[in-house]
Amino acid sequence: MNQLIAREIVETRNLLERRKNERYKIVHMLAITGRGTGQIIDIGREGLSFGCLYPHSFPDTWSMDVLDARGSHIKELQVRKVWERKTGDPGLSTKYELEIGVEFADLTGEQADELAFLLDNLDLYTSSFLEAYRN
Repeated sequence: MNQLIAREIVETRNLLERRKNERYKIVHMLAITGRGTGQIIDIGREGLSFGCLYPHSFPDTWSMDVLDARGSHIKELQVRKVWERKTGDPGLSTKYELEIGVEFADLTGEQADELAFLLDNLDLYTSSFLEAYRN
């Protein structure tokens, strides 16, 4: 059950990466890209990271959607790649072939509002998700 804890501040991965905003570990959100679907690992107001089960090649910038288990769907988020880890790289989870960290770029007012609502209601999403999982 510990792996289902969905709201936990993510520790800084290394001294070079400093965050202005908190990131929360998530188990119920997907990153939908033109190259496939990935599991969101953590998310915050400035960006997110996600894992892919298969290796992909991502450009420096692209758009993606964020979808959660309750049906929230933030479309066409412009993102910029900050880091990438591939199989064999230090710190890569054994669960994924590839992990990518992105920052949001040029959010529209609507996207910013949807993201703020999603983050402000993580407890609601998390408790509903865990309740459904238990049943």
